[in-house]
Amino acid sequence: MNPLYPIWLRLIVPEIFLALAAFLMLGLAALKDPLWRRWIPFLSLLSCVLTLGAVLAYTWRFGTDLLGQATITSGFGGMFLLDAYSIFFKVLFLIAAILTILISGRYLDVERAQSGEYYALMMFAVVGMMFMASAGDFLVLFVALETMALSFYILVGYLKTNRKSNEGALKYFLLGSFSTGILLYGVSLIYGTTGALNFKLIGAARSAAALGTDQAPFFMLGVVLVTVGLGFKIAAVPFHMWAPDAYEGAPTPITAFLSTASKAAAFVVLVRVFAIAFGRLDADWALLLAILSVGSMTLGNIAAILQDNIKRMLAYSSISHAGYALLGVIAVGLGESLETREWGVQAVILYLFIYTFVNIGAFGLVAMLRREQIVGDRLSDFAGLSGRAPLSAFAMLVFLLSLAGIPATAGFVGKWYLFGAAVRADYTWLAVVAVVNSAISLYYYARIVVMMYMREPGDGVRIAPSLGQRVAITACIAFTIVFGIYPQPILTFARNSILALAPWAS
Repeated sequence: MNPLYPIWLRLIVPEIFLALAAFLMLGLAALKDPLWRRWIPFLSLLSCVLTLGAVLAYTWRFGTDLLGQATITSGFGGMFLLDAYSIFFKVLFLIAAILTILISGRYLDVERAQSGEYYALMMFAVVGMMFMASAGDFLVLFVALETMALSFYILVGYLKTNRKSNEGALKYFLLGSFSTGILLYGVSLIYGTTGALNFKLIGAARSAAALGTDQAPFFMLGVVLVTVGLGFKIAAVPFHMWAPDAYEGAPTPITAFLSTASKAAAFVVLVRVFAIAFGRLDADWALLLAILSVGSMTLGNIAAILQDNIKRMLAYSSISHAGYALLGVIAVGLGESLETREWGVQAVILYLFIYTFVNIGAFGLVAMLRREQIVGDRLSDFAGLSGRAPLSAFAMLVFLLSLAGIPATAGFVGKWYLFGAAVRADYTWLAVVAVVNSAISLYYYARIVVMMYMREPGDGVRIAPSLGQRVAITACIAFTIVFGIYPQPILTFARNSILALAPWAS
């Protein structure tokens, strides 16, 4: 055996640990003893917390210091990359999983669907995301992407007796399968024209003009097809058709997890692939992403206005936020200076980090309204919430203001950096479109606020969240307010997380 393999294996210790923990949850779920099964949520939470600690420990062990100068460690022949950029997103995925587990307990009890498979699948999805964050090769990317996707296909349809859950899972599975085929076809064209699957080698082939003019059209078609495949994962228009039904039908905590961690996983790949492998085709793919951005922002916000179901409303809102995040990716491609490209990467990862807390907090409040005979996802279910649960209503108000990008919230900081990235890349018109769309979003967010504060409650039943839900929502609202007022710590975290990527984006 190559003596380097033990060293390389150390790079994936957090992923191995979390995968083994997921298998353990499956084993405990098979036991008939209810005492052991009752420990599954806590053990799942503990596993994610320990994995998060291991990821942060590797920050210093392999020379990638998020508080200082960053380096990169590669393993398995360059197929696996461990740098500040990948570690940032692994931290994000694990935080999203921890928050989702906290808001899941009471919800699953009400749905009578508490089981170990739920938590195991969630952890398998995180394992896939973590490998996506470190993918340096299309082969690793595909395996990791399918690990995540297959877990989500099952989780979306987890409520087996719910027809909406079944319908959403079926649509997600069918469209996801088509998008996977398109992605693989694009990868095959890229491999056929460059002879490489490694992102750096593909970029080098383009830099050295190794492709003849007769091969260039096939390579460009491969780039377009890869864009389509990844566009499905971020739910960008016109590849968004699955999102509203999947978000509405899935268990609400899974909807929160899908709309944040899954989207962030797709963006981590999108930035790395386009910045490294397709870095010499900046103007071509940046224009393509600009079209997707405008379509996602506009259609997402307009469609959200027409929704009375909160989960569908937030689904269309999520589509529009994918359009906002694409502004940063465009800046990576069109920035004439390294500083502008770095700003684009920083804006993307900062926005996704903020969006994770804000959106999980909003969906957590929707999950909290789930009670016997009351689904809690209709607009009318929020009527008079300020009288029944004033703190919950205030939390929802803060989350909605942050999603709209109102100053003094973390969402404003994220949008400020994204819009600034578009302006720096000389795409000022795109920033203007984004500002207009943010103004449009205020309308449907305000509908929820009006319902909470200016309508009489329908049933007058008081809200009784679980301890886990209280902890998760408190953490989300604290993050949204504190870092909206004083964002410097997360700005430093995001800025240092792009240092290892910057040389490839130049």
